[in-house]
Amino acid sequence: MTDRYQLHLGDCLDFLRTLPSGSVDAVVTSPPYNTLPSKHAPSGLHADRKSGINKWINKAANGYADQRDEGEYQEWLRDVVAECLRVSRGLVWINHKVRYRDGFAVHPARMLPFPIYAEVIWDRGGSMALNCKRYAPSHECLLAFGERAYWDDSLNTTMSVWRISAQRSEDHPCPFPIEIARRPIVSSCPPGGTILDPFMGSGTTGVACMQTGRKFIGCEIDPGYFEIARKRIEAAVPLQEAAT
Repeated sequence: MTDRYQLHLGDCLDFLRTLPSGSVDAVVTSPPYNTLPSKHAPSGLHADRKSGINKWINKAANGYADQRDEGEYQEWLRDVVAECLRVSRGLVWINHKVRYRDGFAVHPARMLPFPIYAEVIWDRGGSMALNCKRYAPSHECLLAFGERAYWDDSLNTTMSVWRISAQRSEDHPCPFPIEIARRPIVSSCPPGGTILDPFMGSGTTGVACMQTGRKFIGCEIDPGYFEIARKRIEAAVPLQEAAT
């Protein structure tokens, strides 16, 4: 913990409930999508050619498993976002995607019944679901919930559809690119302000905060991810010092 960032290991909902209302300037996060089962036959990019196992599912004991009853998942996510709206003075940015259950789409805007201030479409530029009997999904949503407390117009010309290639990592199955975090941070958090990420993962939002001169509060339940995030954010602190 430093004056630039605070990192917390534990359950995000428990942690959020300890924070005072209006204690951060904005939230930028990407929650788990409830799509990664604890057991699954290996295929495609996820299969290890030598062992024949699914390399991400094999790491489930370290926190990669992400599948629970869909109704329970949606209720839990609503509770988390509601707490984020309580603790944030400004916008709560949620990166999520359309998923399919029993053949029909579940849109994040339908799961999360909060006022939407802005919507961005992240065009990932490709898809791994080319045999899904529908147009291959190649986008995700970035939804800003709540009310704006600050806005910097300098990035308005990036428009509302961002074509940014997906990022691959040996440490995390689905990290989002730093640019996906950087833009909402710059636009909706004042310089020197504080960003919260309750699903810190490998620390991308925290790194973006260090690069842009913002403070960061992160929470992560998995010790492995927490350590990866800590090292990445710590290494990015000199970038913040150079920027200031």
